[in-house]
Amino acid sequence: MTKVRLSRRKTQSGSALIEFALSFTLLVMLGVAAVSFGLAVQNSIIVADAANAGALYGANSTYGATDVTGMQQTAIAAGAGVKNLTATASYWCKCSAIGTAVGCSTNCGTDQPLYFVQVTASATYNNFFSFMGLPATFTLQSSSVMQAQ
Repeated sequence: MTKVRLSRRKTQSGSALIEFALSFTLLVMLGVAAVSFGLAVQNSIIVADAANAGALYGANSTYGATDVTGMQQTAIAAGAGVKNLTATASYWCKCSAIGTAVGCSTNCGTDQPLYFVQVTASATYNNFFSFMGLPATFTLQSSSVMQAQ
């Protein structure tokens, strides 16, 4: 009887090491995937905050609303931690909040036209761990629209 038990121990002595190697590899891969996903989400939040910061700069006044370069620079400065961040800004006017767009020099009766600004920030995120079915590179984009005060 002892001979049978002894032979089983000898054949199973390396199985724990093999199981550990396989499970450790899987756990490391899951950990790297979680870190990669977390960085992508963090960069996405920074891109959204950058678009909001640029639009907020333009919405502070009618002068800021026409300062397209200032809105773009503010957005890029707010997203300084993200590589390849670009920002585009624009503005337009309406006679009422729900009306159609008009020229900003248009006379809207007794009122001044309302200024609106839009900033779109985008960045390319390079995934450092490639998953099945997910691209290695993808674009993060956010847009923010505000009415100037």
